[in-house]
Amino acid sequence: MVGTMLPSISITTPSYNQSQFIAETIQSVVSQGYPELEYQIIDGGSTDDSMDIIKSYADKLAYYTSQGDNGQSDAVNRGWIRSSGEIISWLNSDDYLLPGSLEIIGKEFQSDQNMVALIGTCLIADIDGRIVGNKYARKLDLPRLILTSGGVPGQPAVFLRRSVMEEIGYLDTRLHYTMDWEYWIRLAMRYSPERIKVLYKPLAVLRVWEGTKTSNGVKLICDEHRSVLNRIFANDNLPSNLKDCQAEAQSGTYWKQADLEWQAGLGPNSRRSARRAAEISQSIRVRTRLPVFLLSTLFSPTVWNKMRRVKLYWQRWRGE
Repeated sequence: MVGTMLPSISITTPSYNQSQFIAETIQSVVSQGYPELEYQIIDGGSTDDSMDIIKSYADKLAYYTSQGDNGQSDAVNRGWIRSSGEIISWLNSDDYLLPGSLEIIGKEFQSDQNMVALIGTCLIADIDGRIVGNKYARKLDLPRLILTSGGVPGQPAVFLRRSVMEEIGYLDTRLHYTMDWEYWIRLAMRYSPERIKVLYKPLAVLRVWEGTKTSNGVKLICDEHRSVLNRIFANDNLPSNLKDCQAEAQSGTYWKQADLEWQAGLGPNSRRSARRAAEISQSIRVRTRLPVFLLSTLFSPTVWNKMRRVKLYWQRWRGE
């Protein structure tokens, strides 16, 4: 058991019809043995067995409910509003924490009172729970977040001091795919980099499977990116080095869309999105990138990556 002087932690799990995963999610939190834990589950009115599973853990939960809501962002916000912990986070109902992670997180926040956010590494699991990769911890790079619609840390391994919520607000309930990306942009705009710590340790597992939102609706995801960017570039608080970069940022959303479409096997769509990206931003870098990307879409991502590896090995063998 860890010491009782560590800061209190509030975790909210938004839940909806993921009974095949939620027991593992809950168990990963309540088995931590963290003495100052407040764990809440905000279910959106599940019609599967989720609530039976949630109720079986009732004695270990600070609060749970099941009722209709306005999506994941709304559920997280309702949990955060009810929370009282010094540290807050959300853990989706198909992700889970690694053993001992809360003690690590609590000690990090305890040792640095100036720190407002902690970003750890996420392992990536498939639908069967096999670990298939890593989403490495990374700094919040504001230009990268805005110009590429990427650079997002693994959300289950991000923990915030309560003052963040009080200063920059809650998740945007208009967003159903990119709420974390938009929130990290607000975080990076509000705080200096030294107040956001990157911890290169695995803290949680992010599950990626066919039913996850980011595997569906590529255009819907990227349309949300474009909508957010329109609001960001209308904001007078945007750093001066980014104010003239709207075209590049909008182009970046189409590059992201092109890549996601390619990964999904939508070659013709991918090529249209890439050409749109090049129309919006006609920089030398974009003009160089376009023909290579168009060529890559004639192959599957797996085949293309194998071809690139063969080329790399050949260049190394020749000493290039």
